Amino acid sequence: MNLKAVRSLLEKNAKKTWNPLGVRESYCSKWAEGLSFPERGENLLYTGCLYQMIPYIDMFARLLRSFENMSPMIFGMAMKINDIINSLGLDATALLATLEISRREQERYFRIVRSIAKALTSVGVEFAYMREEPYNGVLYHDLGMDDLFEAHAKRLAEKIKETGAKRVITVDPHTTYMLNYLIKEFVDDFDVEVVHYINVLLERGYKPKIKGPKEVVVHDPCYLARWNGLIEQPRKLLSKAGVNVLDPDFSKEFTGCCGGPIESLFPKLSSKLAEKRLRELKSAGSPCIMVMCPICLTNFQREAKEVGVKIFDLMEVIE
Repeated sequence: MNLKAVRSLLEKNAKKTWNPLGVRESYCSKWAEGLSFPERGENLLYTGCLYQMIPYIDMFARLLRSFENMSPMIFGMAMKINDIINSLGLDATALLATLEISRREQERYFRIVRSIAKALTSVGVEFAYMREEPYNGVLYHDLGMDDLFEAHAKRLAEKIKETGAKRVITVDPHTTYMLNYLIKEFVDDFDVEVVHYINVLLERGYKPKIKGPKEVVVHDPCYLARWNGLIEQPRKLLSKAGVNVLDPDFSKEFTGCCGGPIESLFPKLSSKLAEKRLRELKSAGSPCIMVMCPICLTNFQREAKEVGVKIFDLMEVIE
């Protein structure tokens, strides 16, 4: 793998769209089409664009797996073709997505975000959203792209400030970690409260119902369990809905990694880690695996058929 070339591609995409995969911010907000949420308010529902990006992450992962088997010469040619397409005023990411990504696939992940919004609304939470929603920026931090991460963090803080929000409601572990810890290293006056939607639903007495399987094995995302302390909360929601919860040997604060964070650098190793973790989860007694992180969701999804399991997000199990 030509890591310098991959980094260069991510940087070029970030310069063009503020997104490492070239996904435009207008696309990140498509989940809210037809819904009447304001753009300013004390509560801001910020998705970080990770669920919406899953089809693009999968597409990028397939490309990286191909790149691993390419000679340096062919890999270089592929990067030059990408540059030529963009230099002509065309959007290489959008063109490839048109060929690779189905509307049905996109809709699944929009639906998860809409389900979160619907649940919050049902318990009386009023919130705003960003019509041009920025990516959360965590990949730049994970890959050590410090200058780019700092610029992204400052821009994101300004975008959130423009909404008038005093509290940001997040929907995934990485965005929650970003806003609770990382952004404060670069933005001195970021003083908004950050709370995960699961905590909001429990605080408001949400009464969930079963929408998916009646029994699931819970995979605790690393950042959700270890850094944000959301361990018993999702289990409470599942139990309230009547879902039977199974835990693998490695769970809660001792959870195992899905392999997703290293996908962009080491695709083969990432796949091995995902398969290993899925077999651990399946051994708990059910082929229905429930996750609460878009990175875990997409990385597990690629290996699910091989292991013989089905992957569900929390908001696909309950409603």
